[in-house]
Amino acid sequence: MLTTLIALLALAAPPAESYNQGNACYGRNDYAGAAAAYEQALQAGPNADAFYNLGNARFKAGSIGLAIASYRRAQWLRPRDRDIAANLAFARSYRVDKTLALPGPFAVFLDQAFHLLSPREASLSAALCFLLVALLMALYIVTRRAPWLYAAIPFALIFIIAAITAMVWHGERAARPAVVTVPEVSALSGPGPDYKEILLAHDGGECAVRDARGEWLLVQFPGGAGGWVRKDAVTMVF
Repeated sequence: MLTTLIALLALAAPPAESYNQGNACYGRNDYAGAAAAYEQALQAGPNADAFYNLGNARFKAGSIGLAIASYRRAQWLRPRDRDIAANLAFARSYRVDKTLALPGPFAVFLDQAFHLLSPREASLSAALCFLLVALLMALYIVTRRAPWLYAAIPFALIFIIAAITAMVWHGERAARPAVVTVPEVSALSGPGPDYKEILLAHDGGECAVRDARGEWLLVQFPGGAGGWVRKDAVTMVF
């Protein structure tokens, strides 16, 4: 009853008040009330702090999948935040379905290198560096002075890194990532309850949505396995 009342009050509260109300509920161990308040605060727009705190509230309430989805949204906005990365990894460690194949050191290095900037930072940096390189190259062509050419080199390198980073983020979003947010769900061979079960996925399992038919989604899990699951069994990350 108290949680319902808090949720109703949050509907009429402005974002800052909802966010603070979420913090107050969290401090009282009312994690359901905190989640409702943070979600209301997010109605005003994406916010890394609100997503992060929502992930904490979801995790404390035992919803591993919803916590992972919230942490990933927070990481999209603030990829260099160590607390977000640590809590995301911690939530993933609580999943029933473990990832058997771990990426190698070089793959981890590349992943970190091309996630230093957020999508917005990468796009802005790429655009700015492109303009600077174009300006410096124009000055070199007009004056034929080598210093203009040398000055363009670091900006060209930054442009390449930022452009690749922006493409990586775009590719991740275009893959339509989702998270299983029910205790367990059967992935079937077709879009309907009468089809054969292929595998059993559990809360927190991360996948990519490949197709949709009515109330069913075709999802693919890491390693290539997948099947059709109920739409209400997963939550889209973006």
